[in-house]
Amino acid sequence: MTDASSGARETAKKERQRVGGLMAPAGSSWALFEFARNPYFMLIVTYVFPPYFAQYIVGDPVQGQATVSDATAWAGLIGALTAPLLGAMMDKGGARKPVMAIFVGMLMLSGLSLWFSMPGSVDAAGVFHPPASGLGVYGTMMFLVVGFVGYSYSELMHNAMLRGSGNPEALSRISGAGIGLGQLSSALCLGGLAVIAVAVPALGDASTGYILQRGAGPFVAIWLLVFVIPFFVYVPDGAPIGGAWREAARQVFSKDGKLNPLAAATNVVSYFKGLFAQFPETMKYLLACLIFKDGIIALLALGGVLSSGVLGWNLVENVLYGIWASVFAAIGGLWLAGVMDKAYGPRKAIMIQLGLLILIMAIALGTTQQSILYGLIPASQIVHGAGVFDSLADVFYLSVIAIVAALAAANISTSRYMIVVLAPKERVAEFYGLFAMSSTATVWLGPLLTGWATRTFNDQRIGFSPVLLLLAIGLGLMFLVKPSTGAGLAAEDQTPAA
Repeated sequence: MTDASSGARETAKKERQRVGGLMAPAGSSWALFEFARNPYFMLIVTYVFPPYFAQYIVGDPVQGQATVSDATAWAGLIGALTAPLLGAMMDKGGARKPVMAIFVGMLMLSGLSLWFSMPGSVDAAGVFHPPASGLGVYGTMMFLVVGFVGYSYSELMHNAMLRGSGNPEALSRISGAGIGLGQLSSALCLGGLAVIAVAVPALGDASTGYILQRGAGPFVAIWLLVFVIPFFVYVPDGAPIGGAWREAARQVFSKDGKLNPLAAATNVVSYFKGLFAQFPETMKYLLACLIFKDGIIALLALGGVLSSGVLGWNLVENVLYGIWASVFAAIGGLWLAGVMDKAYGPRKAIMIQLGLLILIMAIALGTTQQSILYGLIPASQIVHGAGVFDSLADVFYLSVIAIVAALAAANISTSRYMIVVLAPKERVAEFYGLFAMSSTATVWLGPLLTGWATRTFNDQRIGFSPVLLLLAIGLGLMFLVKPSTGAGLAAEDQTPAA
């Protein structure tokens, strides 16, 4: 054994001892990254900014939902074309943390810029006039796309660094803790926003230029900057020894030793054929992810616009709704995912989660301000005097969404952990690149279908229905993955087989 290989083995041994489990600095800091980043998604992509954008910048809830869908679709298309290349380079690339810093910077730039997304106005006749200053519709969409792409890239890098954040037996708990902490931070941020909105209501209306809604962007940028620091300090970089981004890019974009991106692209088909031949169950799982994760992302990204438009909720109700969903999502990530993984194995857990999501979301879409269960039960009557969520329709929808939030968070955690279960240890970053592709390659499809259906039928609930179709197709594809998936892992990576 050479001195170099002996030194490398000793370094790896010390690294394993350092990362430990969830309570070790590496594991807790990896999970804390989602505590830092998740408020961007919940405030800017889902609950606070999209309803403001739809109503006061676009000027119409239905067209606003379609426009938010367009922004998400563009971001997904960019991610689909670029994230697989990043994933392919990661196993041969250099230091990952400097690249992650760029992705975090994209999120911060997006958040800070949204302060300049000024509202339009309504004249005495009730006619809406688009914003005369600020970013406008297209400028706002541009920075939303920048943020969403940065979010997708950071997710790819973050997921690929999971393996190095703890011992194999602790990775499921670390993954679930990340989901739970992300939801907890969202609940805290939304709770603070709700307190401010109730204490100083003028900050959330036209008299002050909707300071709260626009200020959500700079707030999440600062929150991210503060809480992301432990990740950069304690989580192992995980870059391969001797790796270099320049060399990795040369290999990806070259053929026969010569830089030739077009010729190199012809290797892609052979590459995927080889993966299907060598790792058929893993690739079938990633194919299912390609579809059902698109449905999950669309569900989360467009849920706030849907509830605001269909149920007529105001800023305070949207914020409280976000808190409510975040609490149950935290339960899903911290507790439900682990329970289902242990009881059923990750494959069967994912299938149960998807089946229940389809059923519960179908029930949720049957809710309007006047009725529930597709008109079977009148629901406009007031059931309490709290002043928020006071109709039967509001209470019913919140009850249903609690289940949806827990299941969606559990599914995100379990599907991510499934890659740790399936991927060969020496190629985990490569497969996380493919996993990221499953999150981005068709992520434009759900928003695109939602935008098309919303415009075609001029109805937000019908417009949201393609999400259920994507979940159903993903569930069907999961049946193609063998029940024994995961049974042949090395002893240190064992997990219950589905």
